[in-house]
Amino acid sequence: MTVVAAVDCGATSVRVCRVDLGAEHLSPQVVHRVAHSPRRDPAGHVRWDWDLIIAAVVEGLERAVDIGPLDSIGIDTWAVDYGLLDEHGDLLSAPYSYRDHRTDRYRSIVDEFGAERMYDINGLQLLPFNTIFQLAVHDPDELARAARLLWLPELVVHHLTGVAVTERTSAGSSGLVDVTEGDWSTALLPLAGVDASLLGDITPGGRVVGEWRGIPVSLVGGHDTASAVAGMGHVAPGGSAFVASGTWILVGVERAEPDLSDWARSHNYTNEAGALDGFRFLRNVTGFWLLEQCRPSWGDADIAALVDAAARVDGEVPIVDVDDPRLLSPSDMLGEYTALAGIPRDAGPGLITRSIIESIAVRTAEVVEQLGQTSSFDDVILFGGAARMDLLVHRLADLTGRSVRVGSAEAAALGNAIVQGVALGTFDSISDGRARLAASPMRTWP
Repeated sequence: MTVVAAVDCGATSVRVCRVDLGAEHLSPQVVHRVAHSPRRDPAGHVRWDWDLIIAAVVEGLERAVDIGPLDSIGIDTWAVDYGLLDEHGDLLSAPYSYRDHRTDRYRSIVDEFGAERMYDINGLQLLPFNTIFQLAVHDPDELARAARLLWLPELVVHHLTGVAVTERTSAGSSGLVDVTEGDWSTALLPLAGVDASLLGDITPGGRVVGEWRGIPVSLVGGHDTASAVAGMGHVAPGGSAFVASGTWILVGVERAEPDLSDWARSHNYTNEAGALDGFRFLRNVTGFWLLEQCRPSWGDADIAALVDAAARVDGEVPIVDVDDPRLLSPSDMLGEYTALAGIPRDAGPGLITRSIIESIAVRTAEVVEQLGQTSSFDDVILFGGAARMDLLVHRLADLTGRSVRVGSAEAAALGNAIVQGVALGTFDSISDGRARLAASPMRTWP
């Protein structure tokens, strides 16, 4: 029996799961879950509560060990955000959140360098929070004091092991990598004001890099979407599009090589490094961040109860462009959303939740159909948090006219575990691990 701990840190919660890689059906056992959110510092900037996150990770690992021995630990988190370490390996300050407004003027950097030229090099969707734009506005004095930059997954690895390493999917989402060469771009590094020595060599996942209390720590797909796609389930013979659902909705397909075509650039698609190899060709859609940020106005109402109320709403509801920049990080999400929807702020949680779900479904379906112009696939696999949300699954199937299979709500933890299995020699490849997932039937609609 080979049991691993998959630490999956999302932008709203930290989850620690035990996964028995020798089981007939791979299934994550969630042993610890802690909600978290960014906070404003005295200067008004949005930063992560890093002490809380680390404490949740360590407590989760301790609980996992209390249940039984572990053969490995793997860490994934959200992408683009980073921490700076001094020469002693200490964190200089709490990491900024990608939702901080310090990068609002990122387009000036893009326009000066050239959008086409930038895409030809890094192949990434233009988003204000890409690491390249965050570093460009980072306090130069603090940057000068930094001996090493680590993206958040590897910052957790460093806390556990003392080892500083830069993993492929973390680096690949930064905007600083030449996507064709797979290494730091000498043309883009000056825009961020950093030297390659601050970033370290890029290391692929699927290997042990250190240990925590005698337990090996394996490098996995640090970017949580990379891990989730690795754990999404078996791919149809003619290919499958994926919808990774959570704070964001990531809609895409897997490809062996990046797509740097004019079509991909003009439609703002991104080429993100896969957990071990290849690329995820996808587009970001604003996801259930909208609902999460409305909940405080409703007394932190239970999401399942909100979705049940939404399912009982009859008739048409207003559709909002969920990618409207005004919804990225408003101080009052409920007020901003209802204003865009043209409905009263007190319209009721059921109606507003239904509007959010319908709006996400409409935008996701548009991207699926757009993706079908350049990619062939037999069906769509939806996984992540919305795997529990039948209303979204049904609406997506209706709007696309395609079969939608439902993967695990804990797909990131499963993919994390599978790559650990590769590091330990339990699996030969991600496909080998996915074959174990294929033994578990997936719900399909219709």
